[in-house]
Amino acid sequence: MSLATFNCPYCWGDVPVQASVCSHCTRDLVLFKPLALRLQTLAEEVEQLKGMVQQQALTLNQRQSQIIEEAAQSYAEMQEASPAPAAASATATALKSWFTLFGTVLLTIASIGLCHWVLLFVYDTPPLFLRLLTITLPALTSYLCARRSGLGWLAQLLAALLVSALSVGLMLAITAHIDAVPLWPNNPRDWREVFEYTAAIGLSFFTGYLTHRLMVRWTQQQRNKISLRVLLSRDEAGQFKITEISNQVQSLITATAPLVSAGVALYSGLKAFTSP
Repeated sequence: MSLATFNCPYCWGDVPVQASVCSHCTRDLVLFKPLALRLQTLAEEVEQLKGMVQQQALTLNQRQSQIIEEAAQSYAEMQEASPAPAAASATATALKSWFTLFGTVLLTIASIGLCHWVLLFVYDTPPLFLRLLTITLPALTSYLCARRSGLGWLAQLLAALLVSALSVGLMLAITAHIDAVPLWPNNPRDWREVFEYTAAIGLSFFTGYLTHRLMVRWTQQQRNKISLRVLLSRDEAGQFKITEISNQVQSLITATAPLVSAGVALYSGLKAFTSP
């Protein structure tokens, strides 16, 4: 069918637009001719619309592909640029942790020195109160430091040694300045007292870190208490559950470590008052 013809509604043959009778079936087309022409016009419009829809669909697909490529390129660039900020963030976190530890060390030393001066020289209280304070105060500050810094046991151990040595040195300096006595002890009894103070303060500081680790582990994992039933239980092959037993023994050791450290700190701090 061309633009100059239309289809006969009876035989569907091509008939010229000017004709009023079909040349194929000789039927009269006067009544059906306007309708046939209208249908032809609508068919042409439908074909045009279909072409436009196909063109729009093709354009949309091209645009979607372009957007996906741009997003993938942007993501790749972001992934390439992200390691640098991540490394900078890790460095800043590490510096913050070390600053927290250093500040805690200074605060603990200054607090112990201040308490030594106030309790012994201002209020003249019995030395037992100072002993108890040098046991509890480092444990408290160390626990708070472990929560904020997140550093490992080696850093906390070095900090404990530093706190104990400098705190005892500060107390000796305060005593030497106020009482006008030599800085260092001059007899074995005084040296033993110095070592006891040093051990009590250091162990107390490290006990605070161990206590924090114990609480973290109890929060993150729910462990069963060790029992005879678990120790004697066997798997399907008839073997003892070595892995479960070792995990529970490790948990028991982790739980008792702060208690042992705190007990040694208390013994070192109060030994002078319990020995005859």
